[in-house]
Amino acid sequence: MGEALPSLGVGICALNEARDLPRLLSRLLQGVDADDRAGHVVVADGGSTDGTPEIARRMGAEVLDVGRGRGLQLRAAAQYLLDQRGPAAEHGSTGVEVMLFLHADSIPRTGSITALRRAFSTPSEGEEADGAEPLRAAAMRQTIVAEGRKYRWIERAANGRARRGMVYGDSGLAVCPDLYEAAGGFPEWPLFEDVALSKAIRKICPIRLVESATLAISPRRWQKEGVIRCTGRNVILRGLFECGVSPERLARLYRPHSKGRDSVNGGPSGS
Repeated sequence: MGEALPSLGVGICALNEARDLPRLLSRLLQGVDADDRAGHVVVADGGSTDGTPEIARRMGAEVLDVGRGRGLQLRAAAQYLLDQRGPAAEHGSTGVEVMLFLHADSIPRTGSITALRRAFSTPSEGEEADGAEPLRAAAMRQTIVAEGRKYRWIERAANGRARRGMVYGDSGLAVCPDLYEAAGGFPEWPLFEDVALSKAIRKICPIRLVESATLAISPRRWQKEGVIRCTGRNVILRGLFECGVSPERLARLYRPHSKGRDSVNGGPSGS
């Protein structure tokens, strides 16, 4: 028999993602290798008008109709996954032992779900002899699906942050349910909910980048806004956030390149 891997639940925030969401759901729910699939997938929809909820339901995902806002949506998705814990969970005998949060325009590469689940089942590399506990929080290695040095620079910056334990939403934060609760969960903020949760988790335990778990990211927001403009704006907003400006006020300053999906899945956490 093969190695028993911890069960994985995936939470996705979405707004008008009828084009990109099916690829992600197909990858998570219909993969050939059972170890490389998610046991539970929930889509927290922020009021889509393009049929996103109907598509998600047809493909086998649970759908939550919640208000618009990334923090609000992710918190609702997390609560759904928390409710699936343990062998007595209503929707499956294995429950959820690891929660992974993704943007709708991202896709884990083949083998990456298996790698992530395996990372949570064994101590970190080199720590076995020390009796270290299994991993409790992790990020995936980001790769942008576009050619060009500018995208490689963005990848290096994102993966470098993740190695230091600062996990933005497009790096695939994975966390054990008990740790998520101990850290207080996602705040219901329109921006920087991922930064807040990463900081809270790091006060309890390290967050490790799982190099063998790769998350492919759409370049759509950089291509539409321009790399310099998009990245520069996000750096300024992050700086203002660290100086104490409220996420609500920053959300009024932030103008996404479209009025639809990227106001939820792009955001200033993306670069």
